[in-house]
Amino acid sequence: MHELINTLRDVAKAHDATPAQAALAWVVHRDNVVAIPGASSVEQLEANARAADLELQPDELEALTAASDRFQPVGGATGYAKVAARRLRR
Repeated sequence: MHELINTLRDVAKAHDATPAQAALAWVVHRDNVVAIPGASSVEQLEANARAADLELQPDELEALTAASDRFQPVGGATGYAKVAARRLRR
């Protein structure tokens, strides 16, 4: 997960945006994908709208896609055990 988050942060920083805006901009650029962002405040709505103005470069789109493709979500008991182990190491 760290690779995906770090890639989002790098792309966001290059555009003076938030990682959430970078993620939304990436989703908007994907073929056959419809973005349906949610917002619980006017500020979030405005931030989501600004994401549509981000012009991601082809290398940024490729980096985000590659990081997303390599991401392996962990769930269930395995996921809980990994989260618990990380918290115990702190």
